[in-house]
Amino acid sequence: MKFGFQLMLRGVASSPEGLTAVVQKGEQSGFDIVAPNDHILVPAGIDSTYPYSENGVWAGASVVDCHDQLTALTFIAGKTERIKILTSVMVVPYREPVLTAKIISSADVLSKGRIIVGCGAGWMQEEMDAIGAPPFRERGKVTDEYLSIFKELWTKEDPAYDGEYAKFKNIHFKPKPVQKPHPPIWIGGESKAALRRTARLGNGWFPAANNPKFRIDSPDSLKDRLDTLRQLCDEEKRDFAELDLGFFYTGVVSSDPVTGEDQKRRIFSGKPEDIIGDIESFRDVGLGTIIFRMERPSLMETLDLLEWFGSEVKPLFKNK
Repeated sequence: MKFGFQLMLRGVASSPEGLTAVVQKGEQSGFDIVAPNDHILVPAGIDSTYPYSENGVWAGASVVDCHDQLTALTFIAGKTERIKILTSVMVVPYREPVLTAKIISSADVLSKGRIIVGCGAGWMQEEMDAIGAPPFRERGKVTDEYLSIFKELWTKEDPAYDGEYAKFKNIHFKPKPVQKPHPPIWIGGESKAALRRTARLGNGWFPAANNPKFRIDSPDSLKDRLDTLRQLCDEEKRDFAELDLGFFYTGVVSSDPVTGEDQKRRIFSGKPEDIIGDIESFRDVGLGTIIFRMERPSLMETLDLLEWFGSEVKPLFKNK
């Protein structure tokens, strides 16, 4: 099992000093992965339905600061030595594919092979419209084509592509990424379409916990989605066992027990041994990586929580 933490490129990590402090504390605390999020801008009015809240409203609309995710990759790489950097997730249609492939390839080389490409098709039409992305309604097709383009550029000596959204030939694309055949591609999303994209094009699956339509809040609910993914892998002639299986837990990670209306302790809260028990229960259904939300209102609180997890919780975990 590998452990990571989500990094919002705003708030406590919006300044160079704050971002440096968070990623270095995460690395020092033994985390395996840091996962920066992706927004290019925040529209002044958003009618699109946010798929990860009960009411469809995106809470992030009230915080308009957002650094570019791919720029942050190289900044984080330059401030760390070991920790892997997962785009969580990169909205594939936001950026032209050849340039995006180049940026990721460069980041993989400069980080000595530490990039994981978490990616999705996106949900906010207003943001895509504002930046001139292809039509929102075609974002699934765009994502599939761009992922194919990434692989073509990263693996072929004479890359060429003749698609609906991009065309190129007679080019040299070097240096190639350090990781072979290319940086791992983890597909975000919980729907059947996302699972099928994983089976067809991904090296891993990376769902979030809080999609009301496909909520993953227990090992059993994760297992149900994994059973569907396994079936789709069979249909696509993919070996399910070769996939990396990650999970973004979007709830509270706390050293104090958090209880719900049923008065039961919520997972990943309480004593270190209780949290380890939760982690082991997810591992036992096949999970290989878990990404936590560790950001708190202040930088010091965030750093303290990272250190607490690294010193009090993580050492108790024993891989089978």
